[in-house]
Amino acid sequence: MSVRVTWRGEERAAWRALVAVVVTIILAAGSRTSLAAFLKPIEADLGLDRAVLSNAGALTVLTYGLAQPLVGGLAGRFGPRNVMLGGIALTAAGGFGVANATQPWQLYVWAGIIPGLGFAGASSIPATVLLAGWFSSRLGLATGIMSAAIPAGQSLFVPLATTLVVGLGWRQTYIALGVMVACIAVPILVWLARDPPALHSGTSSTHSQVRPKAGLDIWLIGVGYFACGFADQFVLLHLIALAADRGLDPLLAAGVLSLVLLIGIIGSVASGPLADRVPARYLLAGLYVTRAVSFPLLLLAGPGGGLAALALFALLFGPTYIANQAPGARLVRDRYGVRAVGPLMGTVGLAHQVGGALGVGLGGLSVSQFGGYDLAIIVVAAVALLGGVSQLWIPKCEYLPAR
Repeated sequence: MSVRVTWRGEERAAWRALVAVVVTIILAAGSRTSLAAFLKPIEADLGLDRAVLSNAGALTVLTYGLAQPLVGGLAGRFGPRNVMLGGIALTAAGGFGVANATQPWQLYVWAGIIPGLGFAGASSIPATVLLAGWFSSRLGLATGIMSAAIPAGQSLFVPLATTLVVGLGWRQTYIALGVMVACIAVPILVWLARDPPALHSGTSSTHSQVRPKAGLDIWLIGVGYFACGFADQFVLLHLIALAADRGLDPLLAAGVLSLVLLIGIIGSVASGPLADRVPARYLLAGLYVTRAVSFPLLLLAGPGGGLAALALFALLFGPTYIANQAPGARLVRDRYGVRAVGPLMGTVGLAHQVGGALGVGLGGLSVSQFGGYDLAIIVVAAVALLGGVSQLWIPKCEYLPAR
């Protein structure tokens, strides 16, 4: 009887932790991505060109990536919940800093570096460490649900910020978002989440030891994550501006981005059970090739028939967004153990964000040097295709049966 009670207590703790990280990531991801809604208002107010805020966005992505291996190590040492609380504090501070910015360098710090550090601490890497310690054979399902929080937050915050800017102005909107993030996320984490015993005992229900030496699979996952970041960060920052430049209303463009993100929630949740049953290399390859096929549709975006092309892009690209988290985390945990999840997922996360920074920067360069996004769209499609093909070389991995 005592064993059954203990198991039920651990199961409750696991699902409570999942709820906590989902709410936290919704807030952190939404706050970070809301920069897309501020591009044109900040440009108009401060007299800046597109390259300045594109560079700030690229700094966010790059800082997020560089911080991920560090965050993974800190989560194992000090506990993932503490790391997520620190990330939320930085995220809120970034909002207040941007609200007082008047110069490009201030935007680089408060809209670039600080949000990148904050999101690294409050998102996927510490959350995956937390979940990998609480969930065993259902890790794919839990990670899929957790990953869906990223597009959920982005789909909520981009239209919310776009609407608030009209009434409050961009500075007051940044302050309001920062206050909201801190006031909701901090009590949720403190109340619901606690660190798993496996992090402190060095064992888990799946593995008793870490296998620390990363093999070819980690390098190839990193290649795929690089391609993933190259594509999705370009979409997150530039899709609204791309559609607006082609004659669509910014609010309609924000709606299309929200559609991409909402469909991403479905894809992310669906990828969880699949990751518990399907070899990672096939699932990852299919995701990246599908998004490569979707990008040429952006060349047709615009009013009239171009709106249908944009909607079709959302339907194809959306299910692939964030859906690589579950198979990636499941492969790493099953092959290398719970305590390796933070460092190794932090490493492939770095590859994702380096790719993302280059994708974001390419978008700004394409507009400033060539007058539009066409060149960037073609390059992004090619990189995504390369990432998909590379996943087929990942060696086979033993998967545990779903519980």
